[in-house]
Amino acid sequence: MDRMLLTFTIATAIGYVYTTIVHPDLASNALEVTVDMFLQSLPWIVVSMFMAGLLSQVIDPAALARWLGREAGFSGIVLGALLGMAGTGSRWAMYPLAAGLLASEASPGAVFAFVTSWQLVSLTRLPAEVPFYGVSFTIVRAVLSFLIAVAGGVLLDRIPFR
Repeated sequence: MDRMLLTFTIATAIGYVYTTIVHPDLASNALEVTVDMFLQSLPWIVVSMFMAGLLSQVIDPAALARWLGREAGFSGIVLGALLGMAGTGSRWAMYPLAAGLLASEASPGAVFAFVTSWQLVSLTRLPAEVPFYGVSFTIVRAVLSFLIAVAGGVLLDRIPFR
C-alpha cells in the first residue's frame, strides 16, 4: 500500500470514528451514501481496468509513440487534447484509459492534455453550458480550457518522469 493511500485511509477512518461519536446519524447516512456510490461505481471500475489492461497490450507502442509519444512533440500534446475533448466516458472509464495510454508509451504531456481537456472542455457537455452562460462565454471558456490543457501538457513533458 502506498503512503498516500495509507494517509487517506487513516484520515477517513478517523473522520468516521469521530463522526460516529459526535453525530451517529450523520455517520450512518455517510456510510449508506458511500456504499451506494461504491456499488454504482464498481462495474465501471472493473470494466475500465480490464479495458486499460487490454489497451496497454493491444496498442502498438511504436504507433502510439508516433502519435502521442514524446517523439510526437507538440503535435502529440495537441492530439491528446483533441482526443480528450471527444471523450464521453465517466471518470471510471477515462482515468484507466489514460493510465493505459501511459503504459503504452504515450507521453505524460499528451496524457495530461487528454485528461485535462476531457474534464474542462468535453464537446458533449458544451451544449449544456450555452443556456446558462451564453454562446460567447462558452466558446471563450472552451478555447481557454483547451489552451490550458495544451500548455499544461507542454510543461509536464519538461518534467523528467521514470
